[in-house]
Amino acid sequence: MVAARSITSLVHVHLDPPLTPASFLLPRRRLLLALGLAFLALAFGAAIASGQALLTWDEPIQRTVEANRTAALDDFFRTISRFGSTIPVLVTGSVLTLVTWRRCPAVAVAVAVAMLSRPLLEFTLKATVDRPRPDLERMVAGNGPSFPSGHPMASVALWGLLPVIVGLYTKRRDIWWASVALAGLLIAGISASRIYLGVHWFSDVIGGLLVGTFFLVAVDTVFKRTHCRYPCRVGCSDDETADADSVDDDASASRSRAATAAASASSE
Repeated sequence: MVAARSITSLVHVHLDPPLTPASFLLPRRRLLLALGLAFLALAFGAAIASGQALLTWDEPIQRTVEANRTAALDDFFRTISRFGSTIPVLVTGSVLTLVTWRRCPAVAVAVAVAMLSRPLLEFTLKATVDRPRPDLERMVAGNGPSFPSGHPMASVALWGLLPVIVGLYTKRRDIWWASVALAGLLIAGISASRIYLGVHWFSDVIGGLLVGTFFLVAVDTVFKRTHCRYPCRVGCSDDETADADSVDDDASASRSRAATAAASASSE
């Protein structure tokens, strides 16, 4: 038991995380179906008559939020909303792609795929549903269709991968869980900011989070398949690393013997 603990403590969380979106959702087919049906219902409601049916709860929620604004909350939600904006997400995603490439190409590919494919998915869904944005008391500008909200999707696509990136650099699961909590708080704060700032209805944000959930499962699947084809050395135990080094040494020795034999043959 002690030996097992010591080996586990030497292994990065990278290859054996406690939980992933795919490992949690894919075995739960009924939950996946329920989430998919919920999104379809919201999308259908948002597309019919400019989403009038959804205003039954959207408008009261929006007016309640706007009636309880404060200066401190204004500053907070303006700031956190920027973490889900297009330019910061693209810049941060590009930096993380470059930083993680040498350590684990599969992680870099997952970040790049999430960063680049999310806008196409978002714009396609928005153009299809074409729901108008709320226009009550906006605090910031809002352009384009409203459903689904793009900020929650962007935050899930980027910050949802934070635990994967953190797992590259730590063997401690408590640090990994802390990154999960931080990612969750960022996603929740960015999502709530869109309602607070008056640029999205409540159902738009829920729709964005639902799409983001399926999107993250797809990116997680891409990551796993890429890692199977192009595995990295991060996450190996000391024994596995020693085995890999032994294989490298054997290969080097074989090449050395072959070179020596060739030299002897040529001298003869």
